[in-house]
Amino acid sequence: MPKRIALTGVTGFIGAHVLERLLLDGHQVSCLVRAGRVFDRVPGVRYCVGELRDPESLRELLTGVETVVHLAGLTRAKTEADYNEVNALAVERLVALARSVSPDFDHIVAMSSLAAMGPARDELGICEDEPFQPITPYGRSKALLESLAAPGVAWTFIRAPGVYGPRDKDFLQYFRLVNKGLRLVIGKRNVMSLVYVKNLADAIAVCVQKPEARGEAFFIADEGCYDWDDIGLMIEDCLGKTALRLRVPFWAVRVASLFSQLAMPFVRMPPLLNKHKLAEMSQEYWVVSTDKARKLLGYTPRMGTKDAFCDTASWYAEQGWL
Repeated sequence: MPKRIALTGVTGFIGAHVLERLLLDGHQVSCLVRAGRVFDRVPGVRYCVGELRDPESLRELLTGVETVVHLAGLTRAKTEADYNEVNALAVERLVALARSVSPDFDHIVAMSSLAAMGPARDELGICEDEPFQPITPYGRSKALLESLAAPGVAWTFIRAPGVYGPRDKDFLQYFRLVNKGLRLVIGKRNVMSLVYVKNLADAIAVCVQKPEARGEAFFIADEGCYDWDDIGLMIEDCLGKTALRLRVPFWAVRVASLFSQLAMPFVRMPPLLNKHKLAEMSQEYWVVSTDKARKLLGYTPRMGTKDAFCDTASWYAEQGWL
């Protein structure tokens, strides 16, 4: 049954795909946008200007909704307090306001992260009922978010690993390297789960609809796990390229991270490479088990990873990004 949904993070990479998927299911969607943000408006969608740190600015967005799909958050910040404020405490206030202005509001689907759980022990992957062991400020902020789930509202947490797909600008950098004939492999072997953004959007749409999702957390990922050699070879095939494989020693990444960390006080946007990213990169396994989503929700990814990488490559090429 279609629902009245408030969506945050719509102008981000994941949010645009989730909006498309929710509209496909016939939901009535209101979207939060920041003042002055430039974006393409979708017909039939209500856009409300507001800011997560200012609860009163969210009143229009939340009035009359039944469900909140919360995707907005910080993936880079200068301090742990900034992560906690936006990724956890602001969400707690958002839920409190939604309860006060919308009598029918009873469910939030919130984007958490594999980072909240920490790395896995092996390629079998980590399960949802294992203890939180985050190793970065970002991961700790997502663990804090999950700890704030209060009675009176059903929470569903989506713990995603690395997300890729059309509109993404992080994996784009690797696609561009391969397109220029270079395939980097950094340090020792790292094995990871990945999730194609359209597969992720499907899973979020399922969680909105299915009562079984309420009060639960789910790992959502493509089938299988991959290292950077696997990823590079798939991208080569998708682009029709043969790239030179170059192994970068981990000490070189440490040096780059040190310089990046030293520059942080002088730049507006926190750098992607820092000591916390280095801690993540030094882990051997960032792998999840998706058994729970399959058994409880009946969810399986609609597209395999190789096809999804090729779909992403085609989109990049069509947009002139490669």
